[in-house]
Amino acid sequence: MNLKKLKTKEKRYSVKLGESLYLRVSPSGCKSFVLRYAHLGRVKDITLGHYPDLTLLQARQLAHLKREELKIKPSLGVTFRDAFKLWKDKKKGNIASYHDEVKRIEQYLVPKLNNLELEAITAPLALNLLLDLKDKLPTLKRVLMRLNEILELAVCAGLLSSNPCRKLSRVFANHTPVNRPFIRAERLSELFTLLKGQELWFHAYVLWCVYSMLRPIEACSVKWSWIDNDVLTLPAFIMKKRRAHRVPLCSDVLTLITYVRHVYKRKSQHVWPFGRYHKQINKQHLSKWLCSTSLKGQLCHHGLRATARTWLKDNNVTHEIAEDCLAHLTGSTTERAYLRGDYLEQRREIMQQWWNYLFSLYCASCAGDDVADKLIKAVQDNRD
Repeated sequence: MNLKKLKTKEKRYSVKLGESLYLRVSPSGCKSFVLRYAHLGRVKDITLGHYPDLTLLQARQLAHLKREELKIKPSLGVTFRDAFKLWKDKKKGNIASYHDEVKRIEQYLVPKLNNLELEAITAPLALNLLLDLKDKLPTLKRVLMRLNEILELAVCAGLLSSNPCRKLSRVFANHTPVNRPFIRAERLSELFTLLKGQELWFHAYVLWCVYSMLRPIEACSVKWSWIDNDVLTLPAFIMKKRRAHRVPLCSDVLTLITYVRHVYKRKSQHVWPFGRYHKQINKQHLSKWLCSTSLKGQLCHHGLRATARTWLKDNNVTHEIAEDCLAHLTGSTTERAYLRGDYLEQRREIMQQWWNYLFSLYCASCAGDDVADKLIKAVQDNRD
């Protein structure tokens, strides 16, 4: 029900909202939440607050608490499901991992907590629930973090007096993050050698992932419409920091992706389509393939960013420019407010040097392979 659209009438009237909760609309336009109950044979109204100062969710919770205070017949208060919905409305579009986090909450928290009233969620209850994840410490910490976010948001919305789980993290051991596996740039020849016998598009995709320095989800999501001349502009919604990012594309890389499109004759909006319906390739595709090779445990797709960043450091690339190559944020908030550029022109030369280095390794590692020879010839013909 849209409470905002309720019209005033000549006489006062009430709209039932469930569980003895009503919205009373006065001729003056004042809208009040009222708890209606029977006492000693008479109907009494208790005004809980006014709309829109009080939301419907907050009014439901106040009505629930008031009924408990007056020892009236128990009624259902605000549940974890309601607070979770509030969290989703707040977080959607504001965190890069939103869909993954929703799945994680639905998998580990919703089955046990969904229909529980917020007051019934206690630290011991949450602790017993989280102990099932004690062997998956990173997952446990992330689930607990999201549970605390949901409960803290409920506190801020006036649905809960305090968060009983806010200190629960002290019970569990600290999680020490493990860096993604990577190899130094001089070992990329090992990666390229493994491409022998693979399809042409996969050769090009691996070269693209190494060259672009993009995160897996960014590298696989690229669309043709995002490329303008020799600049790829990734929109803010796909980026981790929700900030548009530009990647200068050297002529060899443009030739590479255009050649692959010509060979496969795929009419897709994605640069890297996959499967029967030509949807974008899965972000884990490269990492899963690496797990089936001799580089298992030594390199993953995301680790290629560390490979590139280390090469930039070894080649004395300025810190700010190197960080911009990887779409990292540097400096304080104040510094970023005044420094608006992204060093695009400086990065053109650096990305060209990076490509020259990669392509020379690729040619040396894959020469003699029929697929590699086709790609090498296409690039060299473009240069000529």
